[in-house]
Amino acid sequence: MVPTKKDITGNWVIYYGKGEKITLNFRSNGTFLSEIPAEHFIVAGEYKFENNILSISDTSCNKNYWGKYKETFFTNDSVYSAVIEDSCQGRRSAADKATMIRVKM
Repeated sequence: MVPTKKDITGNWVIYYGKGEKITLNFRSNGTFLSEIPAEHFIVAGEYKFENNILSISDTSCNKNYWGKYKETFFTNDSVYSAVIEDSCQGRRSAADKATMIRVKM
C-alpha cells in the first residue's frame, strides 16, 4: 500500500484563544497569502513544501529570511507545525506549535 502524499496547497485556518484566527492560502504556484482579520493585517510570500518540511518567506520579516517548519499531519485536513529554524519572531510566534485546519470551499 502506497501512502498518500501530504499536500499543503489550499486554504487553512489557525485558531487562537478568544476567537482570534489566522487564515492561510497556499497556492499551487509556490506563493501564499495570510490574513489576521482582527488586526487587518495581510502577509504575502513564497513557500516550498518537501518531505513534510515547510520553508517559508514573507513580507513581514524581509523576503530573504526563510523559516523552516516540520509539518506533522494528523489527517489530510489538519497539520501540526513546529519550528526547525526561523529568525523572524512574528512568524515564529504565529506558526510554531500551531495546528492548521483545512478550510473546505
